[in-house]
Amino acid sequence: MIRNAEGHRERLREKFLAGGAKGLSDREILELLLTYSRPRIDVRDISIELMDQFGGLSGVLRQPPEMLMRINGVGKASAVLLSLVFQAAQRALAPAPGMLTLDSVEKVREYLCTKLGSQRRERLVALLLDSSGRLLGEREIETGTVDRAAVSPRNLVEKIVYLNATSVILVHNHPGGRAEASREDRALTARLSELGRSLGFRVIDHFIVAGAEIISFRECGLMPGGN
Repeated sequence: MIRNAEGHRERLREKFLAGGAKGLSDREILELLLTYSRPRIDVRDISIELMDQFGGLSGVLRQPPEMLMRINGVGKASAVLLSLVFQAAQRALAPAPGMLTLDSVEKVREYLCTKLGSQRRERLVALLLDSSGRLLGEREIETGTVDRAAVSPRNLVEKIVYLNATSVILVHNHPGGRAEASREDRALTARLSELGRSLGFRVIDHFIVAGAEIISFRECGLMPGGN
Protein backbone atom coordinates (compact mmCIF):
# COMPACT_ATOMS: atom_id res chain seq x y z
CA MET A 1 0.00 0.00 0.00
CA ILE A 2 2.89 2.38 0.83
CA ARG A 3 4.49 1.48 -2.50
CA ASN A 4 1.25 2.31 -4.38
CA ALA A 5 0.85 5.57 -2.47
CA GLU A 6 4.43 6.54 -3.31
CA GLY A 7 3.78 5.85 -6.97
CA HIS A 8 0.70 8.07 -6.88
CA ARG A 9 2.63 10.87 -5.16
CA GLU A 10 5.33 10.66 -7.80
CA ARG A 11 2.71 10.96 -10.56
CA LEU A 12 1.31 14.09 -8.90
CA ARG A 13 4.80 15.58 -8.69
CA GLU A 14 5.46 14.80 -12.35
CA LYS A 15 2.15 16.41 -13.36
CA PHE A 16 3.12 19.54 -11.46
CA LEU A 17 6.60 19.63 -13.00
CA ALA A 18 5.11 19.20 -16.47
CA GLY A 19 2.35 21.79 -16.26
CA GLY A 20 2.49 23.59 -12.93
CA ALA A 21 -0.57 23.93 -10.72
CA LYS A 22 -2.82 24.36 -13.76
CA GLY A 23 -2.13 20.72 -14.58
CA LEU A 24 -3.68 19.59 -11.29
CA SER A 25 -7.19 19.75 -9.91
CA ASP A 26 -7.76 21.67 -6.67
CA ARG A 27 -8.02 18.41 -4.78
CA GLU A 28 -4.80 17.11 -6.31
CA ILE A 29 -2.99 20.31 -5.29
CA LEU A 30 -4.16 19.79 -1.72
CA GLU A 31 -3.20 16.12 -1.81
CA LEU A 32 0.27 16.97 -3.13
CA LEU A 33 0.79 19.49 -0.34
CA LEU A 34 -0.22 16.93 2.26
CA THR A 35 2.32 14.42 0.98
CA TYR A 36 5.07 16.66 2.36
CA SER A 37 3.67 16.59 5.90
CA ARG A 38 2.38 12.98 5.81
CA PRO A 39 5.01 11.26 3.62
CA ARG A 40 4.25 7.67 4.58
CA ILE A 41 0.48 7.40 4.19
CA ASP A 42 -2.13 7.79 1.46
CA VAL A 43 -3.58 11.27 2.01
CA ARG A 44 -6.25 11.19 -0.70
CA ASP A 45 -9.13 10.64 1.75
CA ILE A 46 -7.83 13.42 4.04
CA SER A 47 -7.73 15.83 1.11
CA ILE A 48 -11.30 14.93 0.17
CA GLU A 49 -12.57 15.47 3.72
CA LEU A 50 -10.80 18.82 3.97
CA MET A 51 -12.30 19.99 0.69
CA ASP A 52 -15.77 18.89 1.76
CA GLN A 53 -15.50 20.47 5.21
CA PHE A 54 -14.18 23.87 4.13
CA GLY A 55 -15.76 24.27 0.70
CA GLY A 56 -12.76 23.81 -1.56
CA LEU A 57 -9.04 24.55 -1.78
CA SER A 58 -9.35 28.27 -1.04
CA GLY A 59 -11.43 27.59 2.06
CA VAL A 60 -8.94 25.02 3.34
CA LEU A 61 -5.89 27.24 2.91
CA ARG A 62 -7.55 30.19 4.66
CA GLN A 63 -8.21 28.24 7.86
CA PRO A 64 -6.13 28.73 11.01
CA PRO A 65 -4.23 25.62 12.15
CA GLU A 66 -6.60 24.90 15.03
CA MET A 67 -9.55 24.55 12.64
CA LEU A 68 -7.63 22.26 10.30
CA MET A 69 -6.56 20.00 13.17
CA ARG A 70 -10.21 19.19 13.86
CA ILE A 71 -10.13 17.00 10.76
CA ASN A 72 -9.16 13.39 11.36
CA GLY A 73 -5.65 12.75 10.07
CA VAL A 74 -4.56 16.40 10.09
CA GLY A 75 -1.87 16.90 12.71
CA LYS A 76 0.18 19.92 13.67
CA ALA A 77 2.66 19.56 10.79
CA SER A 78 -0.08 19.39 8.14
CA ALA A 79 -2.07 22.24 9.69
CA VAL A 80 0.99 24.50 9.84
CA LEU A 81 1.96 23.68 6.26
CA LEU A 82 -1.50 24.42 4.82
CA SER A 83 -1.95 27.67 6.75
CA LEU A 84 1.58 28.74 5.93
CA VAL A 85 1.05 28.33 2.17
CA PHE A 86 -1.75 30.91 2.11
CA GLN A 87 -0.09 33.35 4.49
CA ALA A 88 3.24 33.14 2.68
CA ALA A 89 1.50 33.80 -0.65
CA GLN A 90 -0.30 36.81 0.85
CA ARG A 91 2.96 38.26 2.08
CA ALA A 92 4.80 37.60 -1.17
CA LEU A 93 2.05 39.22 -3.26
CA ALA A 94 1.46 42.18 -0.95
CA PRO A 95 2.46 45.51 -2.49
CA ALA A 96 5.57 47.17 -1.11
CA PRO A 97 4.93 50.01 1.37
CA GLY A 98 3.87 53.16 -0.48
CA MET A 99 3.05 51.32 -3.72
CA LEU A 100 -0.69 50.89 -3.13
CA THR A 101 -3.08 53.84 -2.94
CA LEU A 102 -6.31 53.35 -1.00
CA ASP A 103 -8.20 56.50 -1.96
CA SER A 104 -11.68 55.05 -2.48
CA VAL A 105 -14.10 52.70 -0.75
CA GLU A 106 -13.89 50.27 -3.65
CA LYS A 107 -10.09 50.09 -3.54
CA VAL A 108 -10.22 49.33 0.18
CA ARG A 109 -12.86 46.65 -0.40
CA GLU A 110 -10.71 45.04 -3.07
CA TYR A 111 -7.73 45.06 -0.73
CA LEU A 112 -9.72 43.56 2.15
CA CYS A 113 -11.62 40.86 0.27
CA THR A 114 -8.86 38.28 0.80
CA LYS A 115 -7.71 39.54 4.19
CA LEU A 116 -10.27 39.01 6.94
CA GLY A 117 -13.47 37.53 5.58
CA SER A 118 -12.62 33.86 6.12
CA GLN A 119 -10.86 34.20 9.46
CA ARG A 120 -12.44 32.59 12.51
CA ARG A 121 -10.91 34.94 15.09
CA GLU A 122 -11.90 38.55 15.44
CA ARG A 123 -9.19 41.08 14.58
CA LEU A 124 -8.99 44.86 14.72
CA VAL A 125 -6.54 46.20 12.16
CA ALA A 126 -5.34 49.68 11.22
CA LEU A 127 -4.44 50.56 7.63
CA LEU A 128 -1.95 53.41 7.95
CA LEU A 129 -1.78 55.92 5.09
CA ASP A 130 0.27 58.94 4.10
CA SER A 131 -1.21 62.28 3.03
CA SER A 132 -1.69 60.98 -0.54
CA GLY A 133 -3.59 57.89 0.57
CA ARG A 134 -0.69 55.53 -0.03
CA LEU A 135 -0.64 52.48 2.24
CA LEU A 136 2.37 52.61 4.53
CA GLY A 137 1.51 49.50 6.50
CA GLU A 138 -1.14 47.28 8.01
CA ARG A 139 -0.92 46.82 11.76
CA GLU A 140 -2.92 44.65 14.13
CA ILE A 141 -4.38 46.54 17.10
CA GLU A 142 -6.24 43.71 18.85
CA THR A 143 -6.98 40.05 18.18
CA GLY A 144 -9.26 37.42 19.69
CA THR A 145 -12.58 38.59 21.10
CA VAL A 146 -12.08 42.32 20.67
CA ASP A 147 -13.43 44.35 23.58
CA ARG A 148 -14.11 47.73 21.96
CA ALA A 149 -14.09 49.54 25.31
CA ALA A 150 -10.67 48.09 26.21
CA VAL A 151 -8.87 48.91 22.94
CA SER A 152 -5.72 50.83 23.84
CA PRO A 153 -5.35 54.12 21.94
CA ARG A 154 -1.65 54.05 22.77
CA ASN A 155 -1.25 50.87 20.71
CA LEU A 156 -2.62 52.67 17.65
CA VAL A 157 -0.75 55.94 18.24
CA GLU A 158 2.61 54.14 18.53
CA LYS A 159 2.08 52.53 15.15
CA ILE A 160 1.02 55.82 13.54
CA VAL A 161 4.08 57.64 14.87
CA TYR A 162 6.45 54.83 13.87
CA LEU A 163 5.31 54.94 10.21
CA ASN A 164 4.74 58.71 10.17
CA ALA A 165 1.18 58.12 8.97
CA THR A 166 -1.33 60.96 8.65
CA SER A 167 -4.54 58.98 8.35
CA VAL A 168 -5.99 55.67 9.44
CA ILE A 169 -8.60 53.26 8.16
CA LEU A 170 -9.92 50.97 10.88
CA VAL A 171 -10.92 47.43 9.89
CA HIS A 172 -12.36 44.58 11.90
CA ASN A 173 -14.12 41.36 11.13
CA HIS A 174 -17.25 39.70 12.48
CA PRO A 175 -16.48 35.96 12.21
CA GLY A 176 -19.67 34.04 11.51
CA GLY A 177 -21.73 37.20 11.90
CA ARG A 178 -23.10 40.01 9.77
CA ALA A 179 -21.40 43.16 8.54
CA GLU A 180 -23.35 45.51 10.78
CA ALA A 181 -22.04 48.31 12.99
CA SER A 182 -22.80 47.75 16.66
CA ARG A 183 -23.09 50.48 19.25
CA GLU A 184 -19.64 49.47 20.51
CA ASP A 185 -18.20 49.73 16.97
CA ARG A 186 -19.56 53.26 16.63
CA ALA A 187 -18.28 54.27 20.06
CA LEU A 188 -14.79 52.98 19.26
CA THR A 189 -14.76 54.88 15.96
CA ALA A 190 -15.86 58.09 17.71
CA ARG A 191 -13.25 57.67 20.46
CA LEU A 192 -10.35 57.10 18.05
CA SER A 193 -11.56 59.88 15.71
CA GLU A 194 -11.56 62.34 18.62
CA LEU A 195 -8.09 61.16 19.59
CA GLY A 196 -6.93 61.74 16.03
CA ARG A 197 -8.24 65.29 15.99
CA SER A 198 -6.25 66.08 19.13
CA LEU A 199 -3.02 64.43 17.93
CA GLY A 200 -3.01 65.40 14.27
CA PHE A 201 -4.14 62.29 12.37
CA ARG A 202 -7.47 61.44 10.75
CA VAL A 203 -9.58 58.30 11.08
CA ILE A 204 -11.08 58.42 7.60
CA ASP A 205 -13.19 55.25 7.64
CA HIS A 206 -14.01 52.06 9.50
CA PHE A 207 -14.75 48.84 7.58
CA ILE A 208 -16.50 45.77 8.94
CA VAL A 209 -15.87 42.46 7.17
CA ALA A 210 -18.14 39.42 7.47
CA GLY A 211 -17.34 36.78 4.88
CA ALA A 212 -17.83 38.35 1.45
CA GLU A 213 -19.81 41.27 2.90
CA ILE A 214 -17.88 44.47 3.62
CA ILE A 215 -19.40 47.74 4.80
CA SER A 216 -17.88 51.21 5.11
CA PHE A 217 -18.87 53.59 7.91
CA ARG A 218 -18.26 56.54 5.58
CA GLU A 219 -20.46 55.07 2.87
CA CYS A 220 -23.21 54.40 5.44
CA GLY A 221 -22.96 57.90 6.92
CA LEU A 222 -21.69 56.58 10.27
CA MET A 223 -18.41 58.48 10.57
CA PRO A 224 -18.54 60.87 13.54
CA GLY A 225 -18.44 64.61 12.94
CA GLY A 226 -18.97 64.20 9.21
CA ASN A 227 -15.39 62.94 8.72
